[in-house]
Amino acid sequence: MKRVLTALVLLPVLIAIIGYAPPPCFLLLVAGATVLALEEFFFLATQSGLEVFRLPGHGSSLLLLATFYGSPANAWPVLFVLVASCLLFFALSLRRGDRLPTVLPGVAGTMLGLLYVSLTLGLLVVVQRSSTSWGPGKAWIFFLLLVVWFGDTGAYYTGRALGRHALAPLISPKKTIEGAVGGLFGNVLAAFLGKQIFLTEAPLIQLFLLSILLGAVSQIGDLSESALKRGAGVKDSSNLLPGHGGMLDRIDGVLFASPVMFGYVHFVLGRS
Repeated sequence: MKRVLTALVLLPVLIAIIGYAPPPCFLLLVAGATVLALEEFFFLATQSGLEVFRLPGHGSSLLLLATFYGSPANAWPVLFVLVASCLLFFALSLRRGDRLPTVLPGVAGTMLGLLYVSLTLGLLVVVQRSSTSWGPGKAWIFFLLLVVWFGDTGAYYTGRALGRHALAPLISPKKTIEGAVGGLFGNVLAAFLGKQIFLTEAPLIQLFLLSILLGAVSQIGDLSESALKRGAGVKDSSNLLPGHGGMLDRIDGVLFASPVMFGYVHFVLGRS
């Protein structure tokens, strides 16, 4: 019940910001989600024994998002921020003269957080500001979220009702092959609904294929975050969202699906 109530509270807010608010509001939404998810990632990294650069990491993360927003058509500023951030973390590590073995894992862990959370969510900022012949960027954001969350729901309830064969028992014992298949059916259903509601001009067969790809990578994202939590020895990344765990628990599939969505809009459709 907590899971459903939390979704009912957050859903109208997401619809209002993505569908009707000015683009800076979506940037603020993504920035807020990024801060929370990155902090939870740093918590998992710390629990796994890494000494990450928490505050500089957050600063680089916000700068990265601002760069995505300010230069959506140019990848070079984003690349510059990433390279400069890596060099900054190395420079800061010079203060760890008595803990030199922590330098490499600390820099690597902080950079992974930027790539895993900040970069992937930053791609959604670019998608939201894009325009395609089959619909505006916000329609593709809605489609992405619909596909991922229908897949999560389908996997959850199918796994509870029919799950018999473990999918990845060492990583997430409760996830089953039956649940994964149910998730893909949920993805396909979301594609049909997305066609009717958001993307009426898009060919249904392409949306079906895209939804299956998005669903598959989102399940990999879910398992990947589960691996991080199991390695850190925790059940949830935080207790932020009742019934869902932390922000990272809620968007783990979106993090893996967003590059696919970006690639489809940017390279296949040729966004403008």
